[in-house]
Amino acid sequence: MKKKISKLLAATALMGTLGISVVACSDNNSANKTKQSSVKKTAKDKASDTKNTVRKSQIKLSQTEAINKFDKKYGNKDLKEIDLKLDGSKYIYEITGFDKDKEYEMIINAINGKEVKSSSKKLDLDERLQKGLDLDKIISRNQASEIAEKEVKNSTAKEWTLKMDKDKAIWDVTVESGTSKHEVEIDAISKKVIKSEKDD
Repeated sequence: MKKKISKLLAATALMGTLGISVVACSDNNSANKTKQSSVKKTAKDKASDTKNTVRKSQIKLSQTEAINKFDKKYGNKDLKEIDLKLDGSKYIYEITGFDKDKEYEMIINAINGKEVKSSSKKLDLDERLQKGLDLDKIISRNQASEIAEKEVKNSTAKEWTLKMDKDKAIWDVTVESGTSKHEVEIDAISKKVIKSEKDD
């Protein structure tokens, strides 16, 4: 009987030791997982910072500064469209404005602020009733980028168009995710995503 009890005690002690080892191992695994997820998060944050740094280095002229250059050349016109896009490897602003008679266009280098090209043409009759952008009511390009990047996971905003479309202010943001491009259309006042589609 004593032998049976001592065997039982030895078995219980062994089980307890094994249990502690398993718990210790599982604690180590969860610690490792936590460590790995924080490393992943840090890497993701760094990648996001790198994207923003690259964007900032390529776009030194703000939208307001670009509009001021347009206004200096043409006077205070209603704005129809503001594009910020890549022309080869350089970013340019393409600003379109109008008055009751003409449409004006100006292309500006987004790095050095120099005028690349400007032109004007007479408005068609149906264009004379168009409305201009109300810049005081619309969300910023950064806000539009955040909304578009949230809509398309793991993406980076690359090009932007702010325009009037049927009396509605729209941000059209092109984002890249890996090798694919997506266009995200956002109501520039309500911040709602109107459309999101993959480019062919």
